Amino acid sequence: MYEFHRFMRPILLLVHSFWIPQIITNVIRDSRKPLHPHYILGMTVTRLAIPFYVFGCPHNFMRIEPDKGWCIFLGVFMGFQASILLLQHYLGSRWFVPHQRV
Repeated sequence: MYEFHRFMRPILLLVHSFWIPQIITNVIRDSRKPLHPHYILGMTVTRLAIPFYVFGCPHNFMRIEPDKGWCIFLGVFMGFQASILLLQHYLGSRWFVPHQRV
């Protein structure tokens, strides 16, 4: 990551988009309660720990300046993905697809 310092944020955004394929798969297969809510929340929180440390702690091992805005953006982005998955769990996997398209 030291060589790709300029590209670290786009790479992290891509890496932390890991729930998007699951959301799409749930819609295509019309999965019924595909993932347990504890798993969704646990994976989301634990995967945010390292980026929050790197971009939030002023004395991190990579010596990157803290960026509160990036931490907030990444947290909201991951929270949005997790909330879509949770809504798929409780309301059905195609809750946001218009009925004409189903």
